[in-house]
Amino acid sequence: MIRFEIARSQKGIPILTTLAALLREKVPVAILAAPLLLLALLALSLPAAAQAGPPFIGDDPGTPGNGNWEVNVAAYNERHPIERIYNAPILDANYGWGPRIQLKYQVPYLVVGDDGGPTRSGLGKSLAGVKWRFYDDDEKGLQISTYPQLEFNNPDNSVQRGLTDPGTRFYLPIELTKKVGTFEINPEVGYWFASNRGAAWATGLVVGHDVNKRLELDGELYNTANTNGANHWNTFDGGGRCKLGEHFLLLFMAGRSFRGPASGQPQFFGYLGMQFLFSMKHKKESPSLLLSAPR
Repeated sequence: MIRFEIARSQKGIPILTTLAALLREKVPVAILAAPLLLLALLALSLPAAAQAGPPFIGDDPGTPGNGNWEVNVAAYNERHPIERIYNAPILDANYGWGPRIQLKYQVPYLVVGDDGGPTRSGLGKSLAGVKWRFYDDDEKGLQISTYPQLEFNNPDNSVQRGLTDPGTRFYLPIELTKKVGTFEINPEVGYWFASNRGAAWATGLVVGHDVNKRLELDGELYNTANTNGANHWNTFDGGGRCKLGEHFLLLFMAGRSFRGPASGQPQFFGYLGMQFLFSMKHKKESPSLLLSAPR
């Protein structure tokens, strides 16, 4: 879920426009093609696992299941009045350690363009975390989890080039899933701990529904604000997951801020990617497509 750093990569224009924008910025297609091909070949030979997380900002209590892998490879675009931010690609790898624990590592390749300025690129911040679903009641259709995550810079001078903010942050959220009829409601609330100005509150709500056995659609509201009053974002988005085969899904999402360009909030953000599901134990956790309404 995909989670993106507030200053440089929070997760609107339709998805096709996102791809066109990537081409205009001359983002190398090879960076996307190689990992997609490699993971596709691997996924075709292995059974599917449960899914969780992307393409949304918030997360939920879902985990891949014991011994199962969920690998997301995606492109993300965020547009401001005078700035364009691309994550191309984002590599997001998740592993199920037992039925209730998920191990995660995520890193994006950032491309940032300013009107009238040079385009800069380099690695974004890495995000490593452990999700623990500590409450699971099938009768009530209720799950609760926590998902501590550490965000840190990579040794590639991205801070010096103005791509990422200095320092390390720690995120501590609580996620909840509640089934209401054919819908799943997924609220999340969390806090980013930081020694500098990066400390922030974050809250979100995702509501999802299985349209059929292959298509899931979701809507999301998300709000985040630094404790010093800066970077206050109020956004909405919609998207979903489409099952293309037993082992992989298409992930898509597009949204924007509730406020206008003068607010400094994103006037568009979009996500398009593939989710590859496979297992070292050759078994599935659940046949349902709507297992989470994510991050």
